[in-house]
Amino acid sequence: MSDTAIRSLLVPVPEASQPAAPAETPGGVLPGRPEAARPRVRQPVVPVEPESGAPCRGCGTPNAARRHFCRSCTTPLKDSAAPAAEGPYAGQRPRLHRDRTRWIARAVGVAVIAGLVIGGIFGGPPAARAVQDHFAKRVPVHPTDYSASHAAPKQAAKLAFDSYSNTWWGTGYAGDSAGQWIQAEFGQPTDLLNLLITPGTSPRTAQAAQQARPMEFDLVVSDSAGKEHTMHRRINDGGVQKIDVRVRDAVSARLILRSAYGAADNRQVAIAELEFFGRSARQ
Repeated sequence: MSDTAIRSLLVPVPEASQPAAPAETPGGVLPGRPEAARPRVRQPVVPVEPESGAPCRGCGTPNAARRHFCRSCTTPLKDSAAPAAEGPYAGQRPRLHRDRTRWIARAVGVAVIAGLVIGGIFGGPPAARAVQDHFAKRVPVHPTDYSASHAAPKQAAKLAFDSYSNTWWGTGYAGDSAGQWIQAEFGQPTDLLNLLITPGTSPRTAQAAQQARPMEFDLVVSDSAGKEHTMHRRINDGGVQKIDVRVRDAVSARLILRSAYGAADNRQVAIAELEFFGRSARQ
């Protein structure tokens, strides 16, 4: 083997005089993950003064009378059906208080209706008629004839029954026209229930105030037996107003003036319309 081949097999060794290579410095290290502190078990606090009372049915620990749960094992000390005055406790559903107002109102309404029916049955004919009149269906009753104690020119009594509210009957006398009357007659006996009166010369306030308007009057209704039913009435000043009559077998109705609104020396009492209503024959 040649010298060149032998030298290629040799490994060079550093001389002792040469300094050693410095050691590698270790890299950075992350800090350790802290461990969570373990919970410490606390001993139950024992009251300084021992409680006396009924023992718990679960653990036998005495508890004061004010407690609802055992101070040691939390067992309920009282029944769930405690008096309502103490109120619901934690975990206990309160009782529902239903609104009885609606049922009370319904009961009162039923009692009123029952009273009317029973009164009509056992109270005799007047009470029964009052119940029937209250629930009866109304229909217009048209007079077949009309008259008045006096009337102004062109303001005849028939104008108070012509179904037009812009025409009117006038007494023809200045002042309140006390004692003057207007009358309607019916062709056959009819059950009168209501009267609608339109005071003044028109239902409109400004036009109605042009003449005096009736305030108080007597309504005299005669029936087929010749009996007179007298009713004293007072109305407001202005507007169509309803008056209850309720006379069976009526043949005529007379309105007698007693006092008036807006009476003056240059004004007469005026009535624009009188409308009668009776019981419908189809009930």
